[in-house]
Amino acid sequence: MRTVFIIEPCMTMSKTDVADEFNSEFVRQIEHYGISCYLINDFTLVMREHDIDEDAIIIVYNEDERDKRCSDSIKEFLNIALECNAEIWPVSLDKQKRNPVGIISTKQSYDVYEQLRCRNLDNSYITTVAKIFSRKVIAVVLNNCYCETGMIFLSHRRIDGEEITAKIYDKMNIMARRSNPFRDVVDVEVGKEAQGVIDDVMEKSDIFVFIHTPKAAESEWILKELRFAMLRNIPILWVQVDNADVNGLRIKPSEKPHLKCESNDFKDEQKLTDIVEKILEEAFKLIMERSKQILGYIDYLRTIFGENISVIDDQRMLYHISIDRRGYHYPQRKIEQYCQLYGRTPTEDDAMRLSDEIRDNSKDSTVILSNRIVSGKLKNNVYFDNMQDFCYYWERYINGKTKGNNNMEIVISGAFPDADEIFKQSLTDALVLFSKVIIQSGYELTFGAHPTFQELFYEVARETEPENYKSKINMYISKWFLEKEPEKEKTYNKKYSIHVTEKRDSLTLSLSEMRKEMIKRKEVKALVCLGGKIKNNKKEEGIREEIDLARQKDIPVFIVGSVGGCSSEAAVEYKKIGWHKLNNASDELNQEFLEGIDYYGMAKKMIEFIGG
Repeated sequence: MRTVFIIEPCMTMSKTDVADEFNSEFVRQIEHYGISCYLINDFTLVMREHDIDEDAIIIVYNEDERDKRCSDSIKEFLNIALECNAEIWPVSLDKQKRNPVGIISTKQSYDVYEQLRCRNLDNSYITTVAKIFSRKVIAVVLNNCYCETGMIFLSHRRIDGEEITAKIYDKMNIMARRSNPFRDVVDVEVGKEAQGVIDDVMEKSDIFVFIHTPKAAESEWILKELRFAMLRNIPILWVQVDNADVNGLRIKPSEKPHLKCESNDFKDEQKLTDIVEKILEEAFKLIMERSKQILGYIDYLRTIFGENISVIDDQRMLYHISIDRRGYHYPQRKIEQYCQLYGRTPTEDDAMRLSDEIRDNSKDSTVILSNRIVSGKLKNNVYFDNMQDFCYYWERYINGKTKGNNNMEIVISGAFPDADEIFKQSLTDALVLFSKVIIQSGYELTFGAHPTFQELFYEVARETEPENYKSKINMYISKWFLEKEPEKEKTYNKKYSIHVTEKRDSLTLSLSEMRKEMIKRKEVKALVCLGGKIKNNKKEEGIREEIDLARQKDIPVFIVGSVGGCSSEAAVEYKKIGWHKLNNASDELNQEFLEGIDYYGMAKKMIEFIGG
C-alpha cells in the first residue's frame, strides 16, 4: 500500500491552532482507513528519508516567503522525494500562502481558503475541510475502494422534489467540483431515451441519494430505483424532507433516514451548504463501509482456487487464476484468467487500464469483479461481473455440484438493530447475500413477515428464480396483523407462499405462535440470525426465542455478529461457552459468523455444512 509522509506544520510555518486542527483531523481520517502514515519532524526526518519511493505521497504545508522555518534538511527531504518521483501535495492554509516556495514552487496547492469560501465557512470549520482533503488521499491510495469522481445518483419525485434536488445538484457542483452528480432533467441529452440513460447511470453509480419528499412514496419510478439500488448493492443515502411518511414507503433502504431536513432549509444558503456537506460526508462513509466488504472475498477466492490462484498486485487486488479444465478426455491447456476486485463501482477507464496491462496472449479472459454489478457485460475486452456470480459459477464448474433438494428450508430471522444508519446497511447487504445463496443452492427461504424485508426477499427471489420465485419464499404471518387489513393476504399470496398462523390473546403470544409454526418443522435445516433489537428483558428478544425453538428441534443455528444488535450479543455469549448447543459446526466457522463481513462466503460455508 502507498505510504503518506506528512511534514508537520511547525517544520515549514509558524505554529497555529488552525494548522494543528487541520493536520490532526487529516491524520485521524486516513489512519481510520488503514493508510500508513509517517509524521516528519526533527526526530524522524533522517530516519524516513530511505523509505521514500515513487509510491510515496508527501504532504507539506506551505510556508511564507518571509518565513525561514523550512530548514535545509526539509528541503533535502523534498529533493529526495522529487528524485524518487514521489507525489508532493502542498497544502495552503490561508490565501497568503497559496503558492509553494522553493523546489516545489510549480506544484498546485490544496487551497483551504477556497474550500471554506465556496461553502461560506470560516476557520471554525477547518476540520470539515481536512476531511475533504483526506478523501483525496484515500481516492489515490485506496483507488479500488473510492473514487472522487464517482457517480452520485439523485433520486427524486419531480412533483415536489425537483426544486430541492436542483439546489443540491448546483451546490454539489460548486462545493465538490470533481464530484459527478446526476440529475435527469439536466444530464439526459435532448432526444435521448431518458429511461435508458437513467438505468445506465444507476448501474454506474457509486452512491444513490434518495430525496424522500412527501409525494415520493407514491411514485412507481422511485420504488423501481430503490429496488434497483438495493439489489445491486449500491449504497443508499436516505434524505427525508418535511417529515415525509416513512411507513408509506413499500421499500425502505434502512430502518430510518440518514438525514432529516425541511424544504425551507434549502432556501437558506448556509443551511443548504450544511446539508450538501453532510450528504457528501455521509455518502463517503457509506461508500467506504460498503467497499470494505470486498476484502472478505479475497480469502474466499483462496478457498475456491487454492494453489491455482496467485497474486499479481496485492494492493490493487489483481489476481491470476490458472486451473485444469474439466470433462475432456484428451490433454488440453489450462484455463488462464485474470481478475481484479473493486469495492467501488468500476468504470470503463478501469477496464481500459487493465486491458492494456494484461498482455498475456494465452489468457482466456480478464474480469473486473465488484459487489455491485448484477448483469455481466463486456467492456474494452474486460468482462464486468459481480463477485457472487463469479464464485457461484466457478464452484459449480470445479465441484460439479447440483442444487439441493426441494422442500428443504432455511429460516432467516432478524430486524434492524439500534445503531447508526450507516452501519445498518451491512444488515441489508447480509440479507441480500444470504437469501441469494440460499435460493441458488436449491433451498427455500423462510421468514417471519417483516415490513422492510418482505420486498427485499421478494425481489431477490424474483431475480434469482424468475420462473419459480413464489415457491422459493415462505412468509409466515400472524392473523394478528391481518385482521385489520384482510386485503393484504391477497397481495401477499401473489408474491410468496404465505402461511397464516393463529392469533393469540396478545401480540407477544401471537408472535410466539408464529415462530413455533415457522421453525419447529422437519423441513427446516438451519436458522440464520441477523441483527434484532436489544431489550432490557432478554426474554422479549425475538431472536433468542427463535434460537431456543430451533435447538429444541436440533436445528443448527448460525449467528451473524458483525451486523450488530441482538445477534451480536448472542454470538459473543455462545462463544464464551464454546458454541455449546448452537450447532455442530467448527469453532472456526462460528467465529467467522461472529466477526466476518464476507456474508457470501459465510453463507456458502453454511450450505456446505448443512448439506453434509
